[in-house]
Amino acid sequence: MNKLLVGAVAAGMLTSATVLGSGVAAGDTALIVPGTEPSPYPPLRAFYHFTSAMQPAIGEKYYNSAGATREVVPYPGSLWPVTGLNSPTVGESVAEGTNNLDAAIRNTDGPIAVTGLSQGTLALDGEQARLVNDPNAPPSSQVTFIKAGDPNRLLARMFKPGTHVPVIDYTIPAPVESQYNTIDLVGQYDMFSDPPDRPGNLLADLNAIMAGGYYGHTATAFSDPARVAPWDVTTTTNSLGATTTTYFIRTDGLPLVRALVDIAGLPPEAAGPLNAVLTPMVDAAYTRNGPSPASGLNPTALVNAVRHVPAIAPAISIPVESTTAGTSAATTATNAVSGVNAATNVASGVNPAKGAKGVLTKVSGLLPKRKH
Repeated sequence: MNKLLVGAVAAGMLTSATVLGSGVAAGDTALIVPGTEPSPYPPLRAFYHFTSAMQPAIGEKYYNSAGATREVVPYPGSLWPVTGLNSPTVGESVAEGTNNLDAAIRNTDGPIAVTGLSQGTLALDGEQARLVNDPNAPPSSQVTFIKAGDPNRLLARMFKPGTHVPVIDYTIPAPVESQYNTIDLVGQYDMFSDPPDRPGNLLADLNAIMAGGYYGHTATAFSDPARVAPWDVTTTTNSLGATTTTYFIRTDGLPLVRALVDIAGLPPEAAGPLNAVLTPMVDAAYTRNGPSPASGLNPTALVNAVRHVPAIAPAISIPVESTTAGTSAATTATNAVSGVNAATNVASGVNPAKGAKGVLTKVSGLLPKRKH
């Protein structure tokens, strides 16, 4: 299973600083470490939804960016062999990025906001570990780290600290208590920052891989804290007095369904019903949604002790009832939702042989029919 997840990581990675009362860090200078560079191979490059012109905007809503000087920290941003047969490995790339970031921090007067996306956050993690025992490190009030889609959240679940992962040539770092305040941006369903708690749920795994692209991973770097619900923001304080504020960025529907609409030609009017069917199955893979569906309870979200039902059927641009296909899809979805407990049991690996065919039949009813 770990080898499969490492492969998914490789595929998905293709894609006076204090915290104010508003939750936004102050910063006269922003040091920005972007994510993985696009692949030179056209088939892989087609799935890349990020351009170099977007780099200066990484995390800009989470620090006082108005008038701030922005500097993109150079480093390979590579993922051998996806980014080329002659490109550095992730380990080599991150090591260079950490060194360059360290030099930039030491050559910059505070306050500083350090922002990173995806692979770039690995350099931020490395720099925080380097500075924690450094007597010449900048004062804790002068630097804030802002991380969007940190892959170490996934890797730490898969491997013990100190484990060297040959596929990406990267050694899993040990947890570090940093003296600097940190803002952590977690995209809902993102395979890197929000991986399934029950990886045996293959539907959730597929959805997480889709979220590992633009839909739930890269997009977190351009999110707005003002649009995050209070119950999706948590703050912890470590023994050094530094805070970590985590923003849980929810998606509008499942990334898997959005990909079906954007890439596979699923009619937009079928997105809502399909989300209604699949969301409970996917959410069964996450412990934050309450007890296992085997208990007979529908999945719910429990964040900061606030219990609420997730939006499983977001508004769609075309009313379902407006077309014959939409009406058929709505009927199929209604029938499927009425049996959601059985469906989630299938998705969670409970008696999969008995129910898998029925779930696939219901889902296929929402897809466009081929014309003869």
